[in-house]
Amino acid sequence: MAVRNVYGNEMVYPVNDTAKLFAKIAGTKTLKPETIYTAQLLGFDVEQVIEETATLNFTRGKLNG
Repeated sequence: MAVRNVYGNEMVYPVNDTAKLFAKIAGTKTLKPETIYTAQLLGFDVEQVIEETATLNFTRGKLNG
């Protein structure tokens, strides 16, 4: 699962096929806490995947003109 901030709300997205199936069974695109808890009760291990975010680097230089 990957946690992303969407308009100030932390949303949990499935990142592998098994997690996507749980979301599909629950009828959602994201994983709600009760879905994650149910997966754990069924013996599944749940891990958070840390995604790298893109960063922008700006440098000040001389303009030719």
